[in-house]
Amino acid sequence: MFRPWSPYFGAMWGARTIFATIALLAGLASFEAAAQGVCLSPDETRAAVAQGGVVAPQQAVSAARDAASGGEVVRAELCRQGGGYVYRISVLRRDGRVMRIVVDGGSGRVLEGR
Repeated sequence: MFRPWSPYFGAMWGARTIFATIALLAGLASFEAAAQGVCLSPDETRAAVAQGGVVAPQQAVSAARDAASGGEVVRAELCRQGGGYVYRISVLRRDGRVMRIVVDGGSGRVLEGR
């Protein structure tokens, strides 16, 4: 006889719910990573700059610092995005807030800052 209130049913339903939630969160995380693009290692970044078509990290960092009105760059990475490259740069501003800035890898222009 099937009794939905039995301890076995409750344990199975709970395990399935937890598994489904974990699978959903993993899928969302991978979707977000795919939407943002794949970031390059330092060696790959050097190779992309040497091949041309990508500005040097120093130029992108300078543009980001200007967009943030100064501050300290705490992270900069070159990432593939939409058939091109972008630098994703985090700047710790003087007021203590972190600003995330996206710089076009080809031109060195700031695309987004928040």
